[in-house]
Amino acid sequence: MRIKGNSRRRDSGDATGLASFSPPRFRFTEEFKTTLIDRNKIAFKADGQATVLGLFVYAVQIVALIIALTCLLFGGVFAARSGGSSSGADRRAEFRALSAVDQGTELRALWVLRNTLVSRGEIDRMLHQAREAGFNILFVQVRGRGDAFYKSSIEPRAELLTNEGFDPLAYLISQAHGSGLEVHLWLNTFLVWSAPWKPANSGHVMISHPDWVAMRADKKSLSELSREEIESLGIEGVFLAPGNPEVREYLRSIVRELVQNYDADGIHLDYIRYPDMTVGYDDATRTEFMRRYGVDPEQIEGDRGVAALLGEKGRRDLGILWEKWRVSSVDALVDSVHGDLKALKPRVKLSAAVIADSRSAIGKHAQDWPAWIKRGAIDFAVPMCYSASTRFVVNQVGGIKSLVGEDKFYPGIAIYNQSPGRVAEKVRVLRNMGIKGFSMFCYDPERPRSTVFRELSRTVFMTPSRPWMDDDQPRGNDAPRGQHGRADN
Repeated sequence: MRIKGNSRRRDSGDATGLASFSPPRFRFTEEFKTTLIDRNKIAFKADGQATVLGLFVYAVQIVALIIALTCLLFGGVFAARSGGSSSGADRRAEFRALSAVDQGTELRALWVLRNTLVSRGEIDRMLHQAREAGFNILFVQVRGRGDAFYKSSIEPRAELLTNEGFDPLAYLISQAHGSGLEVHLWLNTFLVWSAPWKPANSGHVMISHPDWVAMRADKKSLSELSREEIESLGIEGVFLAPGNPEVREYLRSIVRELVQNYDADGIHLDYIRYPDMTVGYDDATRTEFMRRYGVDPEQIEGDRGVAALLGEKGRRDLGILWEKWRVSSVDALVDSVHGDLKALKPRVKLSAAVIADSRSAIGKHAQDWPAWIKRGAIDFAVPMCYSASTRFVVNQVGGIKSLVGEDKFYPGIAIYNQSPGRVAEKVRVLRNMGIKGFSMFCYDPERPRSTVFRELSRTVFMTPSRPWMDDDQPRGNDAPRGQHGRADN
């Protein structure tokens, strides 16, 4: 989920919060009080005797005085308590936003890190906080670093899971569905390792298929680089080669196993991209490109023979083809997974966490997610708009909206780098732009952020939202139910 650049930078930003509001306070002058009392006396002086009418008028006026004094007292208390992130103006803004967006179908997602799945107790705590905060979708990380936080016949069981008889995903889905929460399975796709040491399990894909690991032009596999070299390149870890057809088929099989065996509501792809454009020179990827265009990618840059044969323009054109081909190799996996879901369980949604800057996503990581939206390859995208600056996020979202419209993307908002009030502020402002949902990054049991969840529940998420998926869609289909049915970055 981590991305480079200022998207994760701590940025003081430009607060665009709404002005504070204090309710009017009622005050009575001494003249008014004296007049009121004098009138009461007059009411009692009908020929020196109190009349029934005078008693009635006196009682009504005394009651009115008590009510007015009560409003004066408690109005001040309310004004004192309604300051800060949940001021009167903020609450009025909430209701204006509620009328602009159908809150009943608003997507309110929470990314849940894989270390939550280590026990029933951790899962129960997460579900309680998610329900109380007002979320309706969980993006649950079930594949972190080429491992499985579920029962799998394809990938090794995650080392964090010490109870062999416990299936955390089956338990989580059962409990979440019982609470009206959807569960979308979050997979780190091409990224398979990031630790300084090698995987201990020989069944890990980095060990069992070293030829599947992405390779640089200098013939170095990413798995051969030290931790310091990885960090100096600004990449997150070891990636598999997207241009290798066997890699794509392997990843497809993981998704199919999950969809067939678990009653999930969606598949959520992360790291569905190249680490950067310096890789793609493994044998399988080069062979695939040569089959298509008759040229080895290694010869495109700096090979005098290619330039002499095709001219400088021809060489540049080949370079463009090489870039586009790598984009198409990522597209191929997205399209295949989309097709598999439609064939196996059409109700299961496909989404992706994507780099918010589409030009950087395409040019630096071969991730053309706007095209995925436009051709219907994914149901929605979640651009990672993680800046603490509200103005920066608003500009990002405005650009995305002009590119793909407002119906097929939901901004991801960071909760780790800003105050609860700033998080709620972004929701308010983006709602007023017509945005129909949000995802919060992230729930981490090792770093509780209960204050953020409380703030959301009493401000921007205080109006209940039903499960995002249409209620009339069945939870099953003609495909056989798997053995683990409904019963972390």
